[in-house]
Amino acid sequence: MKDENLIYIKLEQGEAIQRKREILSSEVELLKTISSMKRYQLLRSQELALKISLYKNIKIVLTNIRKLEKILPKMKIPAILRHHEEKEAPIIKTPVKEKKIHTNDIEAQLKEIQDRLKELG
Repeated sequence: MKDENLIYIKLEQGEAIQRKREILSSEVELLKTISSMKRYQLLRSQELALKISLYKNIKIVLTNIRKLEKILPKMKIPAILRHHEEKEAPIIKTPVKEKKIHTNDIEAQLKEIQDRLKELG
């Protein structure tokens, strides 16, 4: 430190007070950010613990379901009813609106987006 050339700047009284306020407010914001980060880390660790617990519970439920499947008798469904169940699940097709692509005309793309926005609401 002794070998370095130090430069001093003279500040007016009001300007010095304003700078101190800015520094203190920056420190407050940094402390709030640190507090938020710590809270986030705590919540993430709780989330991870809950996910692990959920995974274990799902594993237990799956093993119980497998045990029940082994223990319970298999249901025999007549062929007529099986055929009837297959017909009950129709496939629903939704129409897909074709999109027109304008590669060079930005104004046309903008108008198309505005038209879509008007359609939505």
